[in-house]
Amino acid sequence: MMVALMELVDWVGLHVPALRRARTAVAMARSHLALAGCEVGKRVLVHGTLQLERHGRVVVGDRCVFVAGPFPTAVHVGRGGTLEVGPRCYFNYGAQLEVHDSVRLGERCMFGSYVRVTDAPGAPVVVGNDVWVAHGAVINAGVTIGDGAVISAGSVVSQDVPAGMLAMGNPARLMSQQLSSPGGDHG
Repeated sequence: MMVALMELVDWVGLHVPALRRARTAVAMARSHLALAGCEVGKRVLVHGTLQLERHGRVVVGDRCVFVAGPFPTAVHVGRGGTLEVGPRCYFNYGAQLEVHDSVRLGERCMFGSYVRVTDAPGAPVVVGNDVWVAHGAVINAGVTIGDGAVISAGSVVSQDVPAGMLAMGNPARLMSQQLSSPGGDHG
């Protein structure tokens, strides 16, 4: 009953401007509570539950969004670990970030539901700008993902992904994002 009421309030909040502003204000307040003790930029929104276990440093850039859903987003930063999230990153529900050493996420990255990013001591993870990591993908320790790359749904990334490439499969294989037709230009 309570969940249905919350869903109704969310739906109405998206369609009525005054309620949309109230919903945003609540999400901003929730971000201050959920990310207490972290370095948080302006207008960071946390909708729903964000489970944070912080024993290291967490930096969240301006206008990042953590989305509500059936499962919370979970962030674990171990002792001496550093998580840096660039501005305008978007995390869907159920995403998991596990940091032992260093995870750096660039600007304007999108992480689908149930994405998992994990590093290991001496094997940091670096994600460039404008990267899209789709539903259920896993990014393993020691991986660098270049700007503009796309990680397809369900992929397991254990090697570097150059800028502008598409990684897909388990283990992930690389493909170009450039579209071309057989026989060259027909235009």
